[in-house]
Amino acid sequence: MTKDRVEDGITGLTYEAALAELDILITKLEGGSIALEEAIGAYERGVVLAQYCAELLERTEQRVNQLVVSASGAMSERPLEAFGAPSPEPAPAAPRPELARPSVAPTPARSAAPRIDPDDVPF
Repeated sequence: MTKDRVEDGITGLTYEAALAELDILITKLEGGSIALEEAIGAYERGVVLAQYCAELLERTEQRVNQLVVSASGAMSERPLEAFGAPSPEPAPAAPRPELARPSVAPTPARSAAPRIDPDDVPF
């Protein structure tokens, strides 16, 4: 099966439709009840669908901005940072002798409490 044949109709799909088709293909492949040639075609199409979904997500993430409110109340937008991604830190300023203080061990930062989904509670 050629790559063009595998990609037929994929570029016109929405993310949700591509993901739903990928889910159907995975279910078929996991079931093992399809012929070998059909399984190979389903696998090839699934790979292309997965790549297409990843590309759509990447483009969407680039478009998403987060609204930032400064201490003065001014609002601005900046790109949304991925959860868990390190935020860019400004370069440290050169120390000023008149503001020098004895060094004190920094207080360890407390991590945020994990969010628990009520559907994941085992009782």
